[in-house]
Amino acid sequence: FFFYLFLFLFKTIMLSALRPACSRLAPRLAPRLPQSRSMGGSTAEAAELMHKWKKISLYVALPATALLSLVNLGIHFTGDHHHYTDEEYVPGKGGVDLPTHVRIRTKPYPWSCPDCNLFHAPCWKKCREQKAAST
Repeated sequence: FFFYLFLFLFKTIMLSALRPACSRLAPRLAPRLPQSRSMGGSTAEAAELMHKWKKISLYVALPATALLSLVNLGIHFTGDHHHYTDEEYVPGKGGVDLPTHVRIRTKPYPWSCPDCNLFHAPCWKKCREQKAAST
């Protein structure tokens, strides 16, 4: 920290000491040139490119976004997809079993209901009812 503070103070002191000398020498060493942009190309070329990308955005990107949104809404409202209910999450007991990649489990969970996911409330409710009935 102190090293950086020392560097900052040293730089500040040196710049304040050299600024008057440099400001007097600078006009003599380099003639005044008109300010120019540091990019390659002219202002007309930049305006042309701006209009090109504006047209691409309005006539290509915006319609593509609208079309894909309509396709997504069509898929959503036609009902071609399936929402699983809580009863269907119980594997092998009626309903639709989830795909095997969704319920991969190599060992029981470490909490009081070892077959229930942590936030699966219906499973926890059934587990507690079974424990209350067995005691």
